[in-house]
Amino acid sequence: MPRPKLLSASGKNVLFNLSTVWILLLLVVFFAVVGNRFLRGGNISNIVNQASFLVIIGVAQLVVILTGGINLSIGSTMALTTVLFGPTLLAKSGTHFLIPLLGVPACGALIGLFNGVMVTKLHIPAFLATFATMYIARGYAWIHIGRGVHYGINADIRSIAMGTVVKIGSFRVTTPMLIALVFLILMYIVLNRMNFGRKVYFTGSNPMAALFSGIATDRVIVMTHILSGLISGFAGLMYVARINAADAALGAAYHFDAISVALIGGAVMAGGVGSVWGVGCGALIMALIQTGMNNLKVPTELQSTFIGVIIIVAVWFNALLQRKKLLNTEEILEENDGSIGT
Repeated sequence: MPRPKLLSASGKNVLFNLSTVWILLLLVVFFAVVGNRFLRGGNISNIVNQASFLVIIGVAQLVVILTGGINLSIGSTMALTTVLFGPTLLAKSGTHFLIPLLGVPACGALIGLFNGVMVTKLHIPAFLATFATMYIARGYAWIHIGRGVHYGINADIRSIAMGTVVKIGSFRVTTPMLIALVFLILMYIVLNRMNFGRKVYFTGSNPMAALFSGIATDRVIVMTHILSGLISGFAGLMYVARINAADAALGAAYHFDAISVALIGGAVMAGGVGSVWGVGCGALIMALIQTGMNNLKVPTELQSTFIGVIIIVAVWFNALLQRKKLLNTEEILEENDGSIGT
């Protein structure tokens, strides 16, 4: 007599889709057990606030990864766009804050357009195209500003990264948290509820089939790079608002953080797989590890090692569950075929 199933195939698929959540919960339990008062409201607030910025750069990476590409120019885009608009960002400039608030992301979108054209028209692989842009943008930022620093950012700009909306006990709900939440909702709508998002996923999962079905795949790829550049510019604004300065060295390794967040969140480098909510969980995992390691007074070198191990485990775990999900999907199809036959 066959054993009764605890979960249907569709129920298992729901659990498999939550792979990043399981990793997040395991880390929370681990640090809560071994850490010193780790689950205090103030500490949790700091983790979520730190993750808010990682969400922005993670989604900037995700939209390109979904098409099977990669963007290595995120950090240098952040640097160049904020350096170019540096004088308008300063409190003493007298410039209305909306000018850099709109101008910096628009400049990032132009850099993204440059990347997209190289990938689609010059047929340069995204890795090499954005790698070259990383050097070009960083180099021009150094040429433009020299060794100077734009210090003393406009208070209205600073509020997007430093504001506290409400305080509940020791837990602070900050402006970056709300920006990240609204941003995740908007990007979820774009990628999962709009025709453009369906084209992005289709282009990444099977570019030839997408092309033969009438999708202008080159246009989709260019648009994702433009979107990635625009988001990177906004991330640059958030970062300079937090540190109260803009310089050419800004965000030197943030493309690696963006890749880590996207991959931990379940994205696949081959394209076609990933979600903004996975990126949100990936950002929380990254922030949780960094805060947890600091709480345990672990040396910085070991923190980097631990993050590397987590990335390997997360990617392996997500890949394992995706394979199981495919097997369960086949089981669902067989069950449906059987029910139709009866």
